[in-house]
Amino acid sequence: MKSIIFIIYIIFKIYPSHSGEPLLADIVDEEINITASFDGAKIITYGTVDKTLYKNSILIISVIGPNNHFKIRKKEKYLGIWLPGKEELEFLEAPGYYAIATNKQDWSNLDNDILNSLQIGWDNLYMISNHTDINKVESYKNYLKIFYKNRGLFHSESDIDILGDTLFRAEFILPATTPTGIYIIKSFLINNDGKLISSWSNNVKVSKEGVAEELYDLSIEHPFIYGLLAALGAIMAGYIGSEIFRRL
Repeated sequence: MKSIIFIIYIIFKIYPSHSGEPLLADIVDEEINITASFDGAKIITYGTVDKTLYKNSILIISVIGPNNHFKIRKKEKYLGIWLPGKEELEFLEAPGYYAIATNKQDWSNLDNDILNSLQIGWDNLYMISNHTDINKVESYKNYLKIFYKNRGLFHSESDIDILGDTLFRAEFILPATTPTGIYIIKSFLINNDGKLISSWSNNVKVSKEGVAEELYDLSIEHPFIYGLLAALGAIMAGYIGSEIFRRL
């Protein structure tokens, strides 16, 4: 039953205006609001592929989060304790989230120039750093990837659900710590020889609202004041709780 509803939804949503395209894609929610109780969300994309092209092609979908500014330091061991080292690299612009899904896990035969030009794969993402040593930048990109993996901001093993060699659907999980901004969802249909057949792009806006937005902005712009208010809030909550139990 769900498959039938999914098929009907795609037909009415996409086909009327783009029925001649070899690749069509859209998203379920164009905007995701983060509230105080937000614990994560999903970006769901769906679409159709020309059936005559599907069997000899690779379908790849990537999600690139908004650019952020990062300073990364290697950990070094001092007296048996791991601490941030002195060596540092700064990424002036780097995606705050990255995920990729495909219908075929093995696409190693694709030309690196194609992957680089389309920014497919973590190693091919454009990042601006303050360092000119390519080897050092690539090394720190790997540290950033590990940091993302540990926080649910990097996903590379997602599969695309295919129905009847024509319809597709993919889900990408956003953690509770996901950064706000515009997320770009890119869909690519590439033949087995590495030639790009068609591509599609959609955007999802992730934003904070209400008290959650004000607290988030305060924590970024005035971290000391935010920490002080958080500590005072905890003290007040403890005092009120003890008074209530004392009088019961």
